Amino acid sequence: MIKLGVERRYRTGDILLKQGMATRETLLLLNGFVKVSVENGSEPVLLAIRAAGDPVGDLAAMSGQPRSATVTACTPITARFILPQTLQALLHKRPHVAQLLSSLVVDQLAMANRRRVEMATRPVLDRLIGVLLDLIAICGEQQRDGSAVLPNWFSQAELAALVGTSSVDTIQRSLRSLREQELIENGYRRIKVIDPDGLAALRIRRDHKG
Repeated sequence: MIKLGVERRYRTGDILLKQGMATRETLLLLNGFVKVSVENGSEPVLLAIRAAGDPVGDLAAMSGQPRSATVTACTPITARFILPQTLQALLHKRPHVAQLLSSLVVDQLAMANRRRVEMATRPVLDRLIGVLLDLIAICGEQQRDGSAVLPNWFSQAELAALVGTSSVDTIQRSLRSLREQELIENGYRRIKVIDPDGLAALRIRRDHKG
């Protein structure tokens, strides 16, 4: 897919795809990061972060349904802009690509289902730990001392949305708990995971306990 379509560049804050629109193009991210969010009243709810190598908009291209979410550039973005007929021709010509895209969609739905189950069954602290570990893997900046710094382009309200709570106060208490255990440092739009291995170990211990 990397040679399909035409290359386009987007600035930080640009909207690549808009929820509800009937457009069908797919964007393959070549670099940078984007937020995937849905409108909920006046405030967007952050669902996921996508990175280089991820396609966005492919579900609408394949299903013919309106856009289910808005995709916004967190950083400067370079992407391949792929028209639906171009994508459909590729999927017809190369069934293995269709299978890969279908597998990606299934994986994303499985992760969304897992998070829904966790929201119903696990406390906020457990969910926050899982989200922080996921963010480290997706967009964390690894440091020489083994720590990882998360980017400053999402707020505590957006972090709360990823965790599945509307309460920023609850997120702040959970962050304080992790800070007191010397697993993270945090400030305004800043989270540094001091000990990613320790955070992962805490998740395992809490999973076994829960």
